[in-house]
Amino acid sequence: MTSTTPTMLNLLRFRGRTIPLAIGSSIGLLLAGLAMTQANLPVWGGTTMFLGAIAVPVALKFRDDLVLWGTAACVLGGLLLLQGFHTIEHIVQIIQFYLLNRPPVLSQGLISSLNVEWVHFIWNWTVWGMVVYLMRNGMKSIFTIPFFVWMTMHSLEHTYMLLNYLHVSAELGQLNLPQFGSAQVLPGILGRDGWLANNLAFCRNIPGLSTLPRVAVHFYWNVGEMLLLLLAAREALPKMVKKGI
Repeated sequence: MTSTTPTMLNLLRFRGRTIPLAIGSSIGLLLAGLAMTQANLPVWGGTTMFLGAIAVPVALKFRDDLVLWGTAACVLGGLLLLQGFHTIEHIVQIIQFYLLNRPPVLSQGLISSLNVEWVHFIWNWTVWGMVVYLMRNGMKSIFTIPFFVWMTMHSLEHTYMLLNYLHVSAELGQLNLPQFGSAQVLPGILGRDGWLANNLAFCRNIPGLSTLPRVAVHFYWNVGEMLLLLLAAREALPKMVKKGI
């Protein structure tokens, strides 16, 4: 491991892997576009095909980071890229819902269209585990605890939504009704028709907290999470590279 401390920008750069990444991205976009338009591949399938096409240069980039700066910094770089992709996912959902006027069941983004409840549940708790590791290995700053609390609350809401989804899906199954679709757009704890709005009278008219649609609630969850992550990472990065295990 080198003693050189990377900046946040350097941590995200692909350096010598940029050209292979560009080639993989071009091939992935072309193949995914053809598969989706000519073979009716679903959006999540096309997204998975694209991610597969860039998997090798991305893996090589992180191997380089591991050698240069150590495990902790490498994991942090991976977390930043994952959350960046997840932010794009939420932006796509916002565009689908507000600009394209699609109903919630058709505003599920890229990967989430596979199964929005399971995808977000697994995603959020995977990120939670990565953050616990990083906190144990140098990511300590005034922003770390607020970030950890925010993402824990976000993950708990997705746990509530998954349990609700499984319950409703089971009921639909007993009635021989389709389980995919409507069961995936159930409200969570926050937002319009959420647990707070339905169970606590004083919360029913609080702007945003009990009035926003689900797609907007989780967009803002992610905005807060991404902002706090960037602040925590920027301050803690020098310590993490020094510790670099």
